[in-house]
Amino acid sequence: MISKASIQKVNDAADIIDVVGSFIKLKKRGVNFLGNCPFHNEKTPSFTVSPSKGIYKCFGCGKAGNVVTFVQEHEKLSYPEAITWLAKRYHIELEQTEVTHEVRAQQQTEESLRILNQFAAQYFHDQLLHSDEGQTIGLSYFKERGFRLETLEKFQLGYCPENRESFVQHAIDKGYDKDLLIKAGLISDRYGKLQAIYHGRVIFPIQNQSGKVIGFGARILKSSDRAPKYINTPENELYQKSRTLYGIYFARTAITQQDECLLVEGYTDVLSLHQAGIANAVASSGTSLTDEQLRLIKRYSKNLTILYDGDAAGVKAALRGLDMAIEEGLNVHVVLLPDNHDPDSYLQSTGAEGFQQYIQKEKKDIILFKLEASLKEAKDDTVKKTALINDIAETLSKINKVEEFSKQQDYIRRCAQLLQIDEAGLIALVNKRIREKIVKKDFQNKPEADALHEQAEPEKGHHQEDAGHLLQKDYLQEKGLIRVLIEFGHKPYDDKISVAEFIRLKIADADFANDAWQKIYHRYFNLLESTLQYPTARDFTYHDEEEIRLNAIEALYFPYELSENWAKEFHIITPGKEEIYLEDVEHTLIYFLLRKIKATYAELLEELRIPNDAQEELIIQTSLYELKKHEKDLLEHLRVVAIR
Repeated sequence: MISKASIQKVNDAADIIDVVGSFIKLKKRGVNFLGNCPFHNEKTPSFTVSPSKGIYKCFGCGKAGNVVTFVQEHEKLSYPEAITWLAKRYHIELEQTEVTHEVRAQQQTEESLRILNQFAAQYFHDQLLHSDEGQTIGLSYFKERGFRLETLEKFQLGYCPENRESFVQHAIDKGYDKDLLIKAGLISDRYGKLQAIYHGRVIFPIQNQSGKVIGFGARILKSSDRAPKYINTPENELYQKSRTLYGIYFARTAITQQDECLLVEGYTDVLSLHQAGIANAVASSGTSLTDEQLRLIKRYSKNLTILYDGDAAGVKAALRGLDMAIEEGLNVHVVLLPDNHDPDSYLQSTGAEGFQQYIQKEKKDIILFKLEASLKEAKDDTVKKTALINDIAETLSKINKVEEFSKQQDYIRRCAQLLQIDEAGLIALVNKRIREKIVKKDFQNKPEADALHEQAEPEKGHHQEDAGHLLQKDYLQEKGLIRVLIEFGHKPYDDKISVAEFIRLKIADADFANDAWQKIYHRYFNLLESTLQYPTARDFTYHDEEEIRLNAIEALYFPYELSENWAKEFHIITPGKEEIYLEDVEHTLIYFLLRKIKATYAELLEELRIPNDAQEELIIQTSLYELKKHEKDLLEHLRVVAIR
């Protein structure tokens, strides 16, 4: 187990902007950074990272955390694996404490697939470059394709010996488990005999965005009617074909810098383009485009150019996934290469400069490309043309974000011209499709809502709704109190007491309506009393208990912070929150107390509706009067604070 001191070193060293920025494109917005969320499908950036607090939050899907939880979520790692990942990145040596046999076994199992894949990749690579068979067969193949040594080494290409037992024996001699080798898709067990699946093939290791080998593609070199030309790693915990793009690790920087991703089909297409200096290319490995692949591209650029063969199959392939790409908010173009050419062969015939010139010249907007290609097929067939109009309207209806309105209108105008139909009529048809989607979505949600409604008694359901409304108000006031306690608790309230002591003096051990805030409140003062030091934000945002960690981030995260441009560009000096923290504390505390007063007042009013004796009723009336008086004093103080 990793020692707490080492974990603290990693937490202190890890820069959240550096780490998150290596996976998604971030843009500075005031004091924070903004980008597209890597955890859900979104078209408008809502993923915000705060470098000062060391936390992130997505205001779309609600995901929030710190640099460690980001690595856990994004790379699908356990907590120890994420700490180890960050330690390697920042060159920190981890100290280990004693762990139980069970915990150690679990950690080894979680890491074993990654280690095995890296071992296999190195073995295949060594066989290609250093064995007689690998050089004669595998290396000769790559050289015939025009690939230089630096390309083979960069992509760690390899070769698996024809002898079906060579790799198996080597792996087992090195101590790798037979079942794990089978699960990784490296060997098979046929009739009790173990053999290498990739025997006699050249190997293409497949890396994820962080450069870890997650699987392999293998191409046969001998002609065979029985064996497939390419075979891939089977789906497992690491490798999922629909979420993978070959070459993404080597292409991500270039994609971001050039703000464009080139998408091809095959491994060798990617290799050729990268070798020619066109480093923003990735491959879908022969699969139809998926939502996950499109989202992966969108992390680095919204501009996607698809390169396909110019035959009929290439045209159909170019149109697959069109609507998904549009819904993702990508700007998609297509380039059809001349007949009988794929990106690799065309690059070989024209050279890098000629290839890039061709792309720029032949690049076509995919919606207009689809329309032109479909019009050629429909010709004068009225039925086909009508279907095409409906199809185009369906596609255009997916461009329905407010910020894309002008883009949609431009498409409608140009499509109406090509179709030779009335523009207003196409607008009406597109709007109808949008309305149908909204109605369908509402209808799909309605049965669930109706079912929940039928399960509850009408009166009880009404009270639950009211309670939920009140709870939400308490939630906001209590969250505000936790925020100022964590942020400013250590600061002086006056020359005698701190902000934390002032809050404790005013509300003591007040009952919170929400357990999460109550837990953090008690945790704060328990830490203060036990250590005689004021807790910091990191004591909560990096807490082992997930509930405390997530709710602390929720409390601390404020999406709108004052931009530095007010002072830099407009010479308007505005006080920062550190300068006016006392007003913030007093405002927040007053709103918290007002909420509690209103809740108590409502409870006492309910008690008055129950028959009471004269003495009890007098006590309640007196309490109501005192509460109103206290409320009036607080409101008056609030006005003083507001104009101070």
